[in-house]
Amino acid sequence: MPTRTLVAIGAAAAVLIGAGATTIVIASGPSPIEQAGESCAASKPLDAFFSELRATASATPEPVDTADSDALDELFDGVVSVEDDGKTLIVQTKPEDDDPLGITGLALDCVYEQLDVPTRITERIAATRSLDGRQEAEWEDYSASWSYHPDSGANLIIAQD
Repeated sequence: MPTRTLVAIGAAAAVLIGAGATTIVIASGPSPIEQAGESCAASKPLDAFFSELRATASATPEPVDTADSDALDELFDGVVSVEDDGKTLIVQTKPEDDDPLGITGLALDCVYEQLDVPTRITERIAATRSLDGRQEAEWEDYSASWSYHPDSGANLIIAQD
């Protein structure tokens, strides 16, 4: 076999092995749901809100340390969870009595941004009343269902198809 043929076969094999390794690395990384869960868990949405506020404010406000606050940890406890081996994301905001300022709603905004939830769906979620029952929508590779009640907050379930 000529040397050129052997070199061509070796190069083709190297490309195939590299492509296979890249696929394995991509497949073993966290899913978009898991990434959103990590980015939007605990008080991270509030931390991001304060960071953005500081960045856009004309006068520099005092830094707000939310990392060590037991009250914030308790407020955000259980708001965002990832289930079903990274295929399902659940957001459960707190009811108005427990969260009168709607701070846990920042988790919804974070999830919307992380998963590129279309405006047509985020607006439907925002307009949902307790009388509307459970609602559903789909986009790209995701399906979502949600409900809202002032006594229990908003419940959003996003599944990656």
